[in-house]
Amino acid sequence: MIKLNRRIAALKPSATMAAEARATELKAAGVDVISLAAGEPDFDTPERIKQAARTAMAEGLTKYTPVGGLMKLRQAIAAKLKRDNGLDYEPAEIVVSAGGKQASANLIACLFDEGDEVIIPTPAWVSFVAMVQLAGATPVLVPCAEEHNFLLTPSDLRKAITPRTRGIILNSPSNPTGAVYGAEELKALAQVLRETEIWVMVDDVYEHIVYDGLAPHLFKIDPSLKTHGIIFNSVSKTYAMTGWRVGFAAGPREAIAAVVRLQGQNSGNANSIAQAAATEAYAGPQDEVAEMVAEFHARRDLVVERVRKLPGFSLPNVPRGAFYAFPNVSALLGRKWKGQPIGDGNRLSEFILEEARVSVVGGNDFGAPNYVRLSYATSRQNLVNAFDRIGAALAKLE
Repeated sequence: MIKLNRRIAALKPSATMAAEARATELKAAGVDVISLAAGEPDFDTPERIKQAARTAMAEGLTKYTPVGGLMKLRQAIAAKLKRDNGLDYEPAEIVVSAGGKQASANLIACLFDEGDEVIIPTPAWVSFVAMVQLAGATPVLVPCAEEHNFLLTPSDLRKAITPRTRGIILNSPSNPTGAVYGAEELKALAQVLRETEIWVMVDDVYEHIVYDGLAPHLFKIDPSLKTHGIIFNSVSKTYAMTGWRVGFAAGPREAIAAVVRLQGQNSGNANSIAQAAATEAYAGPQDEVAEMVAEFHARRDLVVERVRKLPGFSLPNVPRGAFYAFPNVSALLGRKWKGQPIGDGNRLSEFILEEARVSVVGGNDFGAPNYVRLSYATSRQNLVNAFDRIGAALAKLE
């Protein structure tokens, strides 16, 4: 057995990517699987964006770009932040990376070190914990109760802060719960955070996929936090561009400059053609975004109705954003499958895949083992068929 770096050796595969990879593998083998695991829109990238990529290729934009991204793209991102969030950033305060995931990982690697603590409200996206651990820092998981809509409360935040706390990661709308912080909730958190100098990192990747009004921005509500705040975002969800791999981080110049140095050594620039496409995504007309969100809204309503009819599934909170439902399956834990008790969400997801041929993601790696995540980034007919299958499979539990 080869000896690996200790942090890499301890690294677990992404639960969401593993679930989707397993569904893809079964489909390739001829198995009729419906995937409710995917964390990507099932829509095609808008034609105007694809045409911008074709034009870039025709014009020879096929060489290295500045490590931190094309100036034209960083200017478009600055304009987007002003237009959508009411925030002022200069291009020097923005770095473009190969996806929002790389932007997040690079920033975390630059800002935190051994002995530092980073607060992560849970349920949380599976990669945040791994990113913090790879930086050598310690993730401090703060459970957010279902009765509080999975939102971090000011009192829980205050209790989690210690002399070693160096950062916090907030995600709204949330993956995996679909929860959205309202203005009053953000104001209450800001009152606690402004008393500190910890890095406040906000993941805005689902910002436009909201069903009940807009998702307010923490740094607009309290501009003082922007001085020690970081924004993560990408074109992946808003413009159905997951495979193009373009994301960005925005923050204080010194932090962004550190990321550019790191990125210059570990990857260089994001794909030049994809950067041209992303420039069009941000700078061009935004009509298709509203159309996509309207369809997700209809699917959300369908999913809520069908989940609440499944025996043993509980979904008291209607997801307000993103494209996930996160039902509580505690009532099913302890039921038996193949003579063995279903102990957690991961095991239930294995049961659903094998018996219903529907792929979902167990809640364990989100920090919530009594839950499962269902993505509705698929057609309404697929959703109807998937819930029919799951309902029939649950009848087989002992």
